[in-house]
Amino acid sequence: MKVALRIIIGLGFYLIKIWPTVSILLNNSTLVAKNFIITTNDSLIFQEIIVNKFLCLQKCSIDPYCLYTQYEVNTCSLYSEDAMNKLVSSNDKIIYQKSNYEFQEKIIMESNIQSDLSISCLNSSYFSSIKTNSCLPCKTGFIKYSELPFNCYHYEKGLRNYVDSKSYCKSSGGVLFTPQTQNERYFLTQRFSDEFPILFRFISVNVNSSITRVEEKFKWPDGSDVVGFSKGEPNNLFGSKSYLREGCLEIRFNAYFYDIPCSNSYLLTICQQE
Repeated sequence: MKVALRIIIGLGFYLIKIWPTVSILLNNSTLVAKNFIITTNDSLIFQEIIVNKFLCLQKCSIDPYCLYTQYEVNTCSLYSEDAMNKLVSSNDKIIYQKSNYEFQEKIIMESNIQSDLSISCLNSSYFSSIKTNSCLPCKTGFIKYSELPFNCYHYEKGLRNYVDSKSYCKSSGGVLFTPQTQNERYFLTQRFSDEFPILFRFISVNVNSSITRVEEKFKWPDGSDVVGFSKGEPNNLFGSKSYLREGCLEIRFNAYFYDIPCSNSYLLTICQQE
C-alpha cells in the first residue's frame, strides 16, 4: 500500500513538472504552454481567484475573446488578442495560448447550423449568436458584415450624444456599439473610411460604456474591462481627481478609445443587435 502511494505521489509531482510543456485540449480548444510573460494588463478581460488550474484554462477555452491564460498563485487571468504585442520571453514564467484562436470564428460559424430551417450562419442575413449558441436572423435594418460574423449592425447619420445614441439603438431593436475585441474596433476603420472619405479622420463614435465617479473603471455591459485605450487614456480631461469631466467613451478612426464628456455629440451612431 505504501509503495503504491509513493508511486501515485511521484506521478503527481512528475505531471506537475511537465504540465507547462504539454498541450491541453478543452472544449475543442487546444491551450499550449509558452515561455512568456505579459507586460501590462491593458488586455486583461478577466481575473479571479481560482484554486484549480484546470478550471482556469477551461474558462479561456469557452471565452471567445480569450487568447492567453496565466495561472499564478491561484490567480486566473484571461487576456485578449491585444496581449499579442505585449509578450516578453521568460525562463521561469509561462502562459497558455489558445492555438486555434484564429480559426475560432470559422469553427463556431460552421457548428451553429439550424438544421430545422436548413439555414447556415454563412447566410448574409443570419449571424452566429454567442449568447444563444445558435444562428439568428438579423433584425430589420440590421446587416451582418463579413468582418464580424457574430452580430448584425445598423448605423445612422445625425448628431447624437451618448444618451441619445443609446436611446436610438434601443428604439431600433439593438444596443449601442460595443467593440470588445480588436477586430470589432478595426471594423470602424475598415467599414467607414469609404463612407466618409473626407471627414473620416474627424469621425468619432459613442460606444456602450460609461462611468459615474472619478477613477471608476470603464466596463462593458457584461462586466468585462474595456481595453484598447489610446496612450494616456482615460485621463478625465488632464487627470482631474476632484470632478468627473469625462464619463463616456468614444472610438476614433485609429481604433482606440478616448474618454469624453457625455454631452459630446457625433455625426454617426452605430448599433449592434446584441
